[in-house]
Amino acid sequence: MSRLKSHLVSTDVIGHCATAEDFEQLFAKQNTDLLRLSLHLTADAEKAESCLILAMRDCFFRSSVSKDRVRAWARRMVMRNAIRLVWGTPNDILGESGFEFHLQPSDFPVEALRESVAILTLPDLDRLAFVICVLERYSILDCAVLLRKAPQEVYNAIVRATSQVLPLEESRQHDTIASFAGDKYSALWDQGSKVEGSCGSILD
Repeated sequence: MSRLKSHLVSTDVIGHCATAEDFEQLFAKQNTDLLRLSLHLTADAEKAESCLILAMRDCFFRSSVSKDRVRAWARRMVMRNAIRLVWGTPNDILGESGFEFHLQPSDFPVEALRESVAILTLPDLDRLAFVICVLERYSILDCAVLLRKAPQEVYNAIVRATSQVLPLEESRQHDTIASFAGDKYSALWDQGSKVEGSCGSILD
């Protein structure tokens, strides 16, 4: 009876584990988003592509991740490989411990920041900490585990990155709004001129 119960439990676990096909579908659907994450982490187009390929390989050969964690695991593999490519850290040193990470709320408009070019200009540690903690919303402690840094180092890196990225992003958005407003004003001015001209011809 105990053997049968054990067999049924193991079969149930296997049935809920993600397959290579599950990861293949995820990478196909979220290729652009995962590539953006790779680029933010590596700040290099070639490394970003390599990072994505390595992450796909790791996911395809992973058999003990549950189906409901496919997306989280894929993004984690992108982060792990990005760290390895940026710092030359062997994959086995990073390990797979701490997968029970904790997500934290963000005080920033995260979706807008995902398009910020300013992130790519940050120093490696600041960029990695900012992307992992601010954009991916990992806790500082979980990020410190991934980066093999002290939590205080990660915190300081986030502060430096935030002080650089946010003002540049706000300035860029202000310029965009100003440009848009200027275009609208010019269009209205042109329309007003045409109306004025047509009225003048009628009065004449």
